[in-house]
Amino acid sequence: MTKYFAVLTIIFGAYFWIGCEDPGILKADENFSKSSLRTVFVDTFSIISSTILLDSLPTSGTGQLLVGRYHDAFLGNVSASTYFQIGYQSIFAPGQISSYDSIGLVLPYSRYYYGDTTKSITINIHELSSINRLRLPLPYRTGEDNSFFVSPSQPALYNSSKFSFKPTPLTSVTVKFSPRRDSLYLRLPQSFGQSWFDLAKADALSGISTSYFSNPNSFITDFFNGIYLTTNVNSDAAIAGFRGPRAKIRLYYKRVINDILQPTYFDFPIQNVAAQFNNIQSDRSGTQIATLTRTQAISSKLTSNSTFVQSGVGLATKIEFPSVKRFFSNQNFILIDATLEVVPVQNTYSPVFRAPNTLALFTTDATNVILNRLPPFDRSNFLSANIAYDFEYGVNTKYVFPLVNYLASELANPSSQLSPIVIAPVVPSFFSEVNRVVLGDQNNSQHKIKLKIYYSYAQNK
Repeated sequence: MTKYFAVLTIIFGAYFWIGCEDPGILKADENFSKSSLRTVFVDTFSIISSTILLDSLPTSGTGQLLVGRYHDAFLGNVSASTYFQIGYQSIFAPGQISSYDSIGLVLPYSRYYYGDTTKSITINIHELSSINRLRLPLPYRTGEDNSFFVSPSQPALYNSSKFSFKPTPLTSVTVKFSPRRDSLYLRLPQSFGQSWFDLAKADALSGISTSYFSNPNSFITDFFNGIYLTTNVNSDAAIAGFRGPRAKIRLYYKRVINDILQPTYFDFPIQNVAAQFNNIQSDRSGTQIATLTRTQAISSKLTSNSTFVQSGVGLATKIEFPSVKRFFSNQNFILIDATLEVVPVQNTYSPVFRAPNTLALFTTDATNVILNRLPPFDRSNFLSANIAYDFEYGVNTKYVFPLVNYLASELANPSSQLSPIVIAPVVPSFFSEVNRVVLGDQNNSQHKIKLKIYYSYAQNK
């Protein structure tokens, strides 16, 4: 028994220093040639890669407003627009001798951005003509662990959701995003603010009150349904993120304070935070995945031996391991460890187009629908990997996922094949960002995806 544990200690110790060698018996085996155990490392298993498009992603209630548009050489034109309601909690009663000054939309930066912020972009501010209504998730999201998206009973709005708005914008403002600053201020027309101010003053007069500024529900349902922020279709700059809970319309005016007319303001912050959502679109015309649909994956063989992952629009990479189950089925092998190395293609990411900081793994099937997280099934954590940059040469930048629990679970399953895996951004960034990455497949000349498996077996004497 003592000898048995000593041998296992050597096996596990050897695993940590062997690095990447050709398949076969490790040199470390010479240290225990008298033992019947051998440890082998293999990284030549077949991997099938493809790009898939996941169904509509819930973008409501993330706390992040996304606005902007940019062109991506790999994925086409990507745009983000946002819908939200604004209102108030306390009555707005400016007083009869108060005077109006100005009004504007205050958007505090979240410091998130994607694209070139040195370019100008035109933001169009529209008034909604209907109220955002949450809808229930699609019926197939009824698995045991629904926390990846939303539970079947939890209403949401999605990256594909749209609501009606008045076609003529309240105003259009050309800006350059400055995510390192505190906020972006978009001035609204004087006439727009003056009308609000006059109605608020009228609310305080007996007999002619509209109640719009003394009844919060009436303000949203009967007077001002909300705001839709979008950008010109020919824009090519960046998408910026703003902090939803702090966004507001601010009305500046002067009122009598201590018998002196002094400047002050009244805020109309976002109401019904759960109904705020981002519409995120990608026009992939002319790209290698122009024909991609939610029902049909595109093989990496058709996309220059690479696949794509992108937050917000639902692009993900599907991978399959057709030979692993067969390899282990007729062998007396003991699985020791396994990792999956995923490599971004060099020169496809930059400070302007950043790869996601973290990617996660999920199980799927022939329908390409997210089914669950990879084991261990921990509702509070994803099986994920952070990007490790090779700052010196750039060729060894990668994500490395631990796969031993997944493989152990799958090998114990009687099915003939391993469950396919989806590589996607980790939640919540999957719903509130637009970062993308281009990943090499197994046949990519320089940036290969690799499944590395370490196993032991008893050698016949």
